[in-house]
Amino acid sequence: MTKPRKIELNIGNPTNGWLPIELKSADFELEFIASNIPEIPTDKLCESLILAINGIETEICWNLEPECYFFVLKPNEQDFELSISKSKEITEKTNLIYKMTGNFKSVILPMYRSLKKFNTLEFEKADWKKIDQEKLHKLTELVKSKKLPKVS
Repeated sequence: MTKPRKIELNIGNPTNGWLPIELKSADFELEFIASNIPEIPTDKLCESLILAINGIETEICWNLEPECYFFVLKPNEQDFELSISKSKEITEKTNLIYKMTGNFKSVILPMYRSLKKFNTLEFEKADWKKIDQEKLHKLTELVKSKKLPKVS
């Protein structure tokens, strides 16, 4: 049996509205610095994980001004498909650069843990806005309910 592919997402320390991001898997590596304009991608990632866990397809735009990366999470029964596309501008056609399918532990959990770790970082309000705590709490509750074995 082959080992399932797993992603690793590292969200760095923000500076002046820019956030270093690193995504890795066994066969793919992507590093970029995202802007907090027009929306804050860490909040959007939190919202997207909530939607994906609830079975709703979702998309996160990481704006590099002018280029963009789009992460699409598509739930499918017990699995999640992660597609990463790039465009020259936010309104331009996107080009797929990576696609993988994995389970909750290999796709959703690494992104969730990265957000939780990011939430503990100390930085100035001028550099970046903290993740909406209500959304993060909701995501934490959803993750806990998925991880815990069902008791009858």
